[in-house]
Amino acid sequence: MTSPAEFDTVTARFEVIRAESGRTQDALVPRSIMRGIAAGISRAPTLRRTNPLKSRQQRDLWGQLADEATARPEHVGFVLLGDEGLRELAERLGARPTTLTERLAGWSRTRPRMLQAYHGRKVKGVAPLLAVQIPVATDLVLWAAVTRSTLDAVDGRFPHPLLVADAVERVAMLGTTGPVYETWPLLDDAVEDLGAAILRKGGEPPRRRLETGRKR
Repeated sequence: MTSPAEFDTVTARFEVIRAESGRTQDALVPRSIMRGIAAGISRAPTLRRTNPLKSRQQRDLWGQLADEATARPEHVGFVLLGDEGLRELAERLGARPTTLTERLAGWSRTRPRMLQAYHGRKVKGVAPLLAVQIPVATDLVLWAAVTRSTLDAVDGRFPHPLLVADAVERVAMLGTTGPVYETWPLLDDAVEDLGAAILRKGGEPPRRRLETGRKR
């Protein structure tokens, strides 16, 4: 089954960033960062107040989908499906196709949109599901790639992946993205500021993966 044009556009952007950095996909955005994105998406303070995610079962299913969307950095927040489409996704998530159809529809109607579903041309009156995308995951994979390819203006090194993972998890919990920081202390400060913002929204900041020992 073909991939949606939107996926091709985003992956091309990711590849440009990767090529300019001269690093492999996994070196640029390692698994620790992808896990941070998935964890943040699954733990956003607003989830319990979002109608399609008020039940524990729905939040668990959303977390599984977030894991699928962040399985590989080059997938940039998309879950690509084969010929079985919805049935394949339901099997991967351990859900009934009818239940999953309802959940995908609900997540697609939120504002801002939590999920984007892409369908192909109708076959016998049914449009097959080609892919689903978690837009915030897409934004954060690209943000992490740019951040990890930016040399520190002071020490000339790339930001530590665990520091970037701490940042993306918190940014994902807030459903936003951030600027590219020129030095790692600025990024370190941002991690603390993002944690404070999560508290203000009624959430609990996650434990840090990297303790830098800095004092502001």
